[in-house]
Amino acid sequence: MICYVVTETREKYDEMDCHAIKHDLEKLSDDLCLVVHYSQITRERIEQIRPWAICHSGGGTPHSDYDILDHEDYRWLITRSGIPQIGFCGGHQLIAEMFGSEVGTMRELGDDEADLHPEYYPGLFKEWGVWPVHIVAEDPLFEGLPNPIRVREAHRSEIKQLPDGFRLLASSDDCEIQAMVHEQLPLYGTQFHPESRLEQYPDGHAIVANFFGIARERGA
Repeated sequence: MICYVVTETREKYDEMDCHAIKHDLEKLSDDLCLVVHYSQITRERIEQIRPWAICHSGGGTPHSDYDILDHEDYRWLITRSGIPQIGFCGGHQLIAEMFGSEVGTMRELGDDEADLHPEYYPGLFKEWGVWPVHIVAEDPLFEGLPNPIRVREAHRSEIKQLPDGFRLLASSDDCEIQAMVHEQLPLYGTQFHPESRLEQYPDGHAIVANFFGIARERGA
């Protein structure tokens, strides 16, 4: 079994429909996917479920606005459990924060720049839509993929410095830390959304499938 952990507030989680992402993760992993909210994570439950891979969702609420960074069992899951994991967008940022890095907005819009999503934090620069991302280091996460990859972006914030113990894997022109991996743990993060279903841009799902291959090999 694999797990998809929703990292948003409980209120937003209660409004979400995770059917599509659950379906896609099951197809890409060839296994059952359990969708859980981060508040439901305990060491005992994880040890009982024994997932062989975990994906952490994105989210639009700043992590400092609710209790996710203070959830000790969830922190243990990410930093100490040793289970292969990947964080998408906000989940990627959450992993960095768990390892001591700062997350903040990329920058304000310039006078001649269009706001690509004015309803979401107007006036801030955002990567929104399908963008090219450059692979800067070899890793099995990108096996069989072109360089640059083209993936869905939907964020205003970024990791400001690479966490200690992590290696940079991919960057874009406007956001340096687009993908990273821990140097010892099977722990990945992507600022983009590889889990998004985009038939014309299959690179994202190929990355998720590669992650599950890495996770299976790690557990073999």
